[in-house]
Amino acid sequence: MTGLHGNKRTIWMAAIGLGLAALAGTAWLVLGAAARGHARPEPTDRLLIGFSIDSFVEERRARDRDVFVATASYLGADVIVQVGDESPELQHQQIAYLLDQGVDVLVIIPCDANELALSVAEARRRGVPVLAYDRPIMNAGADLYIGFNAERAGELQALAALARIGSGDVALYNGRRIDPDARAMHDGAMRVLEPRIASGDIRIVADYWPEELRNEEAYSMMDGFLGSGGAPDAVLAAGDMAAEAVIRALAVRRLAGIVLVAGADADLAACQRIAEGTQYMTVYKPIDRIAGTAAELAVYLARGERVTVHNAIWDGSFRVPFYEIEPTGVFADNLRETVVKDGFHLEEDVYRNVLAPGGQ
Repeated sequence: MTGLHGNKRTIWMAAIGLGLAALAGTAWLVLGAAARGHARPEPTDRLLIGFSIDSFVEERRARDRDVFVATASYLGADVIVQVGDESPELQHQQIAYLLDQGVDVLVIIPCDANELALSVAEARRRGVPVLAYDRPIMNAGADLYIGFNAERAGELQALAALARIGSGDVALYNGRRIDPDARAMHDGAMRVLEPRIASGDIRIVADYWPEELRNEEAYSMMDGFLGSGGAPDAVLAAGDMAAEAVIRALAVRRLAGIVLVAGADADLAACQRIAEGTQYMTVYKPIDRIAGTAAELAVYLARGERVTVHNAIWDGSFRVPFYEIEPTGVFADNLRETVVKDGFHLEEDVYRNVLAPGGQ
């Protein structure tokens, strides 16, 4: 096994320089013993968490890592982070490495939700609980899954588009078909759009499923569509990275800000585009909340404490307890009340290229 300790695949064993007081003060969950709260453990009680991340292709993943590590450290756990570079084979190797290090719990963001059941089975054989993070692990029977309501994210995009354009041509640029969340997001959007499709008000002119999450593929899809003489009234993109590529293709033909573009993840660049008017909206998934909650859940699982949630998902073979977090739509008129208010992005960064509302 090579390259496990190089550059991005680094062992993180201490808190990152984040606002731990703010993290500690956030009301994240009420789960079993957590309802009464836990005192900060003594150093002698420190746990070891293995955190397997799919890749750093998405901007948000570095923040997932930093908040998770900082919160876990505050709660008395060290974290070994491994990054799979979008390779299921590498992620298998890295999970085996984490298990060999004697981790007390595994937290996994799968790069391919269909390819890690054997790794989960090996963890269970060794008595190590598994928390699936942000994406379910299919046919694996993980102990717990924490993620956003992906169908709701798709619904928010579609509702925003319908409210703005009323009728017209809609293009969908989805996530990877192997990603259960991408399929759920697509299902949510289509649930909203289908009645208007049936009435003839909305026409789906593209429903694209990329092989990889790469800017170039999103740009090529939109550039090819525009080059053929088409011009959608709205584009629903599965992520802000794809939305940015779509907007670049639109800008070449001076259509940026004219064609409605919706994204997801509330990346800083996306929020700047919303402030500037070239992107209409994004779906905000509060990463500090999911990462902080996941770290707290991981600590409970590592201690063998009872974790009670009131939802579950079917992973293809098992019902997996599901800690669900609701996303929020972010538009030009609520940037301050969402991403800025939460401290997700600084106001001066969001409005770097424009005058903030109120002239401040």
